[in-house]
Amino acid sequence: MLVQERTAVTRFTTETFDNLFDRQMNNANIETTIELAAADPVKLYYFMQRYAYFNSYAGSLVARLASSIGISYQLFRQNEVAVTDQSDRGLEIAAKVLAATIDEHADAGAQQVPHRTLAQITLKAVGEYANLGNNELNQVAQAPVWMQAIITDLINGYQGKIDDLEAIVTALGFHIGSELLADREYSLIDKVVRYTNRGSGFDAWLQGKQVEVGGKRLSPWYWIVVHGKHNASGVEADHFELALDALNLLAEYRPESNEQIWQWASNGFLDFAELQQRLFACTKAELADLTPQVRASMMSELN
Repeated sequence: MLVQERTAVTRFTTETFDNLFDRQMNNANIETTIELAAADPVKLYYFMQRYAYFNSYAGSLVARLASSIGISYQLFRQNEVAVTDQSDRGLEIAAKVLAATIDEHADAGAQQVPHRTLAQITLKAVGEYANLGNNELNQVAQAPVWMQAIITDLINGYQGKIDDLEAIVTALGFHIGSELLADREYSLIDKVVRYTNRGSGFDAWLQGKQVEVGGKRLSPWYWIVVHGKHNASGVEADHFELALDALNLLAEYRPESNEQIWQWASNGFLDFAELQQRLFACTKAELADLTPQVRASMMSELN
């Protein structure tokens, strides 16, 4: 990932964060990983399992960040209000972060089903497409060392620290990175699997298939497209806009300069962007090593 030169800002926008890194190169690295996965059913399952596992922590970690901001409400004051008990605005900021975790725990379009449940439905479908048995699926589910390290960094980067302004702003920048980049990740997954490979591979297998979710019939691919889809947006784009609002509100209710707030927030954003690139690079390396011989050996050990 190419890091761009930082510039002073008066209000935080999409462009503010996009200018931090090379978006085109970032997307290209992600897309090549997805293309490698989509070319082989077993590799597609590996990819989707790693991606779903990474994202399974998102909802709870966003809740931790919202909680850290909410508990630290005394840090955020509206100076024009003279009465102390009427001036704190921390919960206004926390609410904009919490909105993302509400969606993660209760999807509005799927009878309030958690997104993790939707991810499991997608994984089940890809596993059936790859003709993998339970033993094989359980072997893939064993998180490799590199994934464990990524999850540790994800947890450390996301939660902030109560009454620590720098830690909260840095974690909010991390959250902004998660939402902005996830919107593009899901869109690229949908693009490669359903459009680049339209009528073949998993797209062909998926046609006409539906599952019952909370009494509603949905495509097994719903988990992807509810977050982001090719040439359109999903909930991740909404969550990103709310996260931006949270950061701008935070800056309004603090005496520090926008330059200082920006320094902390951009550090968190870049931490997440680097973590995202590690996730896709390590997944790509794993898929590249998954040769037919290695797969045959793995399957024979299970039988």
